[in-house]
Amino acid sequence: MLEKLLKYEIRATARTFLPLYGLILLLAVVNRALFQSAANQMNLFNIPRAITMTVYVVLIVAMFVMTLVVTIQRFYKNLLGDEGYLSFTLPVKTHSQIDAKMIVTLLWSVLSILVAAASIFIIASDADTLASFSRFCAGVAELYSRYGLHAHLIAFEVVALCVVDFASGVLHIYASIAVGNLAGRHKQLAAFGAFIGFSVVEQIFVLIFVEAFGGSISGYFRAFHYSSEYFPTAPVEIALLGMIAYSAVFFAAFYFITDWILSRKLNLE
Repeated sequence: MLEKLLKYEIRATARTFLPLYGLILLLAVVNRALFQSAANQMNLFNIPRAITMTVYVVLIVAMFVMTLVVTIQRFYKNLLGDEGYLSFTLPVKTHSQIDAKMIVTLLWSVLSILVAAASIFIIASDADTLASFSRFCAGVAELYSRYGLHAHLIAFEVVALCVVDFASGVLHIYASIAVGNLAGRHKQLAAFGAFIGFSVVEQIFVLIFVEAFGGSISGYFRAFHYSSEYFPTAPVEIALLGMIAYSAVFFAAFYFITDWILSRKLNLE
C-alpha cells in the first residue's frame, strides 16, 4: 500500500515541481547563451541578461521555498484538513501515510538540489570550470585510493547523516502540526509554538550532552596525533556516527509523536 501512496503523492506534487524544474533549466540555457553573446557583442545583451538572471535567481529561491510549503501543505491538508476524512478511511496504517509524505518530500528536496546544481553548472561551465571540476574529481579519487575502506565509510556516514537529519527536520514539522491540531482554536499558532518548543528541547538536550560528555569527547580527540602523513579517520568516523545517533533519536521521537497523535488523538473538526 505504501507504493500506491507514494505514486499518489508524486502525482499530486509533480504538477508543482516539474514545470518549475523545466523553467529553471531553460533559463539556465538562456542565461548561458546570453553570457556567451555578451562576451562577443558589446553591451547589446546586458539588459536581457540582467532580466533573465534575476528571474532565474528568483525561481531558484522559489523552488526551495516551495519545497517547504508543499511539505507543510500536503501534510496538513491531506491528513488534518477536509481530505483527512478520506485519507483515514483508506485501508492503510497511519505510519504509511507519514512515510509516504516524508519520502516524497525527501525525493523533491534531492531533485531540487540536483536541478539547482545542474543549472549553475550550465551557466558557469567553461574550460576553466571543467578543468577545476576535473581536478576536484581527481582529488576525490586520490583520497579514496589513500584511505580505502575508511573513505567509503565516511562517505556513507555523510550520506546517512544528511538523510536522517533531513528526515528528522521533516518530522519536526509534522509533529508540530500534529500537536497544533490538538488545539481547539488557533491551530496554526499552536503548531508554530510547538515547533519552537521542540527546537528549544533539542537545544537543551545538546547543552546537557555537551556539559556531561564534552570533556571526555575533547580528551578523546586530543589523544590523536596529527603529525602523521595520513589524517586519522577514526575521529571523523566517530563524530559522524555520533551526529547520526543524535539525529536518529529526534527522528524517532518526532515520528512517535506524529504517529501517536494521528492514530489516537486525531481531531478533524
